[in-house]
Amino acid sequence: MSATKLQRFAPSLAALLVFACGGDPKPESEAPARASRDGEAKLSPSPAPAAPDERVKVVEGPAPGADDRFEVQVEPAEAEAGQPAAVTVRVLPKAPWHMNLDYPTSLRVDAPPGIELAKAELKKGDATQLNADGCQFDVGFTPKEPGEQTFTGQFKFAVCQDEACAPVTRDVEFKVAVK
Repeated sequence: MSATKLQRFAPSLAALLVFACGGDPKPESEAPARASRDGEAKLSPSPAPAAPDERVKVVEGPAPGADDRFEVQVEPAEAEAGQPAAVTVRVLPKAPWHMNLDYPTSLRVDAPPGIELAKAELKKGDATQLNADGCQFDVGFTPKEPGEQTFTGQFKFAVCQDEACAPVTRDVEFKVAVK
């Protein structure tokens, strides 16, 4: 073929090759085996498999980074010494997650000295709200003396979506100003 004919067909040939190959290079895992100098075929190194989507595949503990499955909220109360009061602790699943109503949801609260809890171990039956949209416990207590009081505890629940459920144990801490 003469140089003139080659120059005339070169752009068409280049375009044909680009479209025929899809324009994208093949990933190494799809690359064909290469022959070494001694004639043996050697496979191209394969990249490590991609990590699964952790938001869906996590079945225990918190998801990596910020948790986009749920939000735990605490509404602290102002309290007066000698008077009953309550703090609201709730979990709100974020779409597409919802509460697992079959899970033994519970809230354990540890009060500081000088605080009498109405109940330290709250179970599903103690929840003031428990449905697919969330769970709420009202923690009743009576403080004996004024001052800032710090409560701690553990909230156990599970959130689910179509492909996975995730049991969660979340430490909680909240402060109450007692007058």
